[in-house]
Amino acid sequence: MTRLLLASGSPSRLRTLREAGIEPLVAVPNVDEDALEAAHPHADVRTLVSLLAEAKAAAVVDRLVADPSLVPDIDDVDGDVVLVACDSVLELGGAAVGKPHTAERTRALWQEMAGTSPVLWSAHWVGILTRTVKDDPHARGPWRVRARRAAAGETTVHLASPTAAELEAYIATSEPFEVAGALTIDGLGGAFVTGIAGDHHNVIGLSLPLLRTLLGEMNILWTDLWNRTPQ
Repeated sequence: MTRLLLASGSPSRLRTLREAGIEPLVAVPNVDEDALEAAHPHADVRTLVSLLAEAKAAAVVDRLVADPSLVPDIDDVDGDVVLVACDSVLELGGAAVGKPHTAERTRALWQEMAGTSPVLWSAHWVGILTRTVKDDPHARGPWRVRARRAAAGETTVHLASPTAAELEAYIATSEPFEVAGALTIDGLGGAFVTGIAGDHHNVIGLSLPLLRTLLGEMNILWTDLWNRTPQ
């Protein structure tokens, strides 16, 4: 069995993995997403979301190199670890739409995107982490990345047009504040998504089929990650 380390604090990504039979280790990366976006003002949405996922992976790798104890339970793992970092950004009219953070921004976004069909991009960075063994084959050396893959999935999301009362009620829940594009399909906002074209897991933020493909390219079987019985 190979353990998976999820570089994300997203409850939706964690739930997706658990429902797929995987209980991951978790390390929440500390990345200033707004600063990274500001540093790449001319990047297209696919490039931007890929840079964000890579930055999250790098933040967790740096933490492992500095002090593995900062990543809960990883020192109890024998063998390699699969690190998965993701980020999601909505593309609306060719522009990137990240997390709105505020009621005002959420309201403005929904007034613009209601009744449209934007594209949700979710970038995936996947790496195999192994220990560097020097003189003693039984020693546990520092972690390093021995293989990596990256790809971004896209899903078109067809949106309803919430009434003013519905929109204000949704905003009052604060659910859309910290999700890409101020929308979800696995929560209270699901009723405002009338359909999708593509992988629905990608809209949640982690595409299981894409992740399986990337792992296969590194000779990791998807079923080797199963370590729990879905409820």
